[in-house]
Amino acid sequence: MINSLTKQVTDRSGKEAFSFSFFCDNCGSEWKSPVIPFESGGVTSFDNEEVCQMVWAQEHKNAFDRSNLEAHFHFNYCSESEKWVCDECFGVGAPG
Repeated sequence: MINSLTKQVTDRSGKEAFSFSFFCDNCGSEWKSPVIPFESGGVTSFDNEEVCQMVWAQEHKNAFDRSNLEAHFHFNYCSESEKWVCDECFGVGAPG
């Protein structure tokens, strides 16, 4: 798994779907990634629990990587503080 874009991320994944919350490194505001279903979750051909766990782990990694990339659209890199921050903390759209 690659490093998280923001310093704080919460894994909200379960047995049937994957989701993650990323938090602004400055104010802590939360962005929740879209829910990504565990596509192999309904498949009953896994007669071995270990195999099922391996497939889940791979899909979990892929879902995190996808969500982590999408987080780039919700946070901005502040070169002064060297943090990933929300639009409000970055000053996007602020009167000026």
